[in-house]
Amino acid sequence: MRNFGFILLVSACAMAASPPKAGQNLSANQAEFQFKIGLGHYTGRGGARDFAKAITWFTKAANAGHARAQGMLGLCYHAGRGASKDFKMAAHWLAKAAEQEDPIAQFSLGTMHANGHGLTRDEAKAAAWYRKAAEQGHAAAQTNLGVAMETGKGIPQDFAAAAEWYRKAAAQNFAVAQVNLGLLHANGKGVPRDMAAAVNWYQKAADNGNVTSQFLLGSCYFLGEGAPKDFVRAYKWMNLAAAQGHPSAREHRLTIGGKMSPQQMAEAQKLTTEHLAKNKPQSATGKTHALTGTLNTGKDDIATGTGFFITTDGYLLTNHHVVAGAARVEVRTTKGTLPARTVKADAVNDIAILKVPGAYHPLPLGTSRSVKLGHPVFTIGFPNTAVQGVEPKYTNGRINGLSGMQDDPRQFQVSVAVQPGNSGGALVNDLGNVVGMITFRLDDLKTFRLTGVLPQNVNYALKSVFLSATLESLPQLSGKLATPHLAMRKYEEVVKDAQDATALIIVYR
Repeated sequence: MRNFGFILLVSACAMAASPPKAGQNLSANQAEFQFKIGLGHYTGRGGARDFAKAITWFTKAANAGHARAQGMLGLCYHAGRGASKDFKMAAHWLAKAAEQEDPIAQFSLGTMHANGHGLTRDEAKAAAWYRKAAEQGHAAAQTNLGVAMETGKGIPQDFAAAAEWYRKAAAQNFAVAQVNLGLLHANGKGVPRDMAAAVNWYQKAADNGNVTSQFLLGSCYFLGEGAPKDFVRAYKWMNLAAAQGHPSAREHRLTIGGKMSPQQMAEAQKLTTEHLAKNKPQSATGKTHALTGTLNTGKDDIATGTGFFITTDGYLLTNHHVVAGAARVEVRTTKGTLPARTVKADAVNDIAILKVPGAYHPLPLGTSRSVKLGHPVFTIGFPNTAVQGVEPKYTNGRINGLSGMQDDPRQFQVSVAVQPGNSGGALVNDLGNVVGMITFRLDDLKTFRLTGVLPQNVNYALKSVFLSATLESLPQLSGKLATPHLAMRKYEEVVKDAQDATALIIVYR
């Protein structure tokens, strides 16, 4: 991973003004005061953010020569905050601040030169500005200067010097620098080839949520390079990388999983869950599974799934991966959106039992042991809510296999069409009994790259016998579960029952 993106490291702390010093003239004090007012509006300190007011006060201070105000004004124009996006105005004000040795402005101006935003693309000028900011300790500038030296863009190629700049930024816990330094050690460029050192830096960056390092760390544990061969840790880190959308992590995770025992898989899933609970993912979408969706709310820290009620007093089932690591969970029903609490979590079998207040229509659990190959089944859920909306969607199909991925006896393979957001939905037979819970689907393109064969709607559901076993461990559910249906009914009634029992799960991370 190489980082030439426009990174803003501005914060109230980083830009906070110091008190006026004795001997400062009135104009300087006024500019400092104007800057602080603008910063208050920008950060929302003491009230709501107001970028338009911020830019007004930054302009007053910037015209008086205040360096940090000039830099903030440039950043506002670059991002279109408080005024229309204008790269030329951004470059104008950033240049003024950079000439006064403001490191954030120097870094930002270098990035604009590197990307050709409002300025002629000039990698040499970009590297020069990065160096000025890097010498003042700016971690992102140190990293970008290292990238320029490693690639020879705008500056003579020098792997050893690149490693030193990466090391300075890595010491500030800057994840991109950590993984880049690890890669230099892995390839023996500018530093001795040392896979143990590479793994050490990958580990630091992975702990900081860097998706590239999570993938690389998983690969090292799988191959036994720089660390003991460990399939459990390999799967954990590959799983975390896949959750962040790394393009190759899912297929590698599949390969690793094929060499693991059920006990190892359970341990790997436990480690993954513990990591997610402890560390908020850098990708705020909360996408932790192929069938977890996102809700189109204008926010980007929300994920969605499906659940179904199993008692009249508000107990419902969904997948563990849907709610793992959640700050809070809500359930949207016809009665409104209600806060939910997690009653029990089973990471091994991917089951979570939630509870909301109120009275609901439950679905009965049938026996999955009676299910035969070819039996018709259906599900109702909330796929792709950002595109398809939040109304429940019905899809049907058949039992394609009596075991799941790699002959996992806990699962059915089904032809029911499912999408992101269907996780946790009930798999219902023609009697109206739950025989499974939708868990995940086989990714078409990734499977094609791995096997050369395009899968045709290959999806999996956890068998109801495992749902029942988990529910039996909760004494508060004794006598509350609905009795399975034994007689055939009108299909429309069966579908309506399932629809009434299905709820949208909203997860905030």
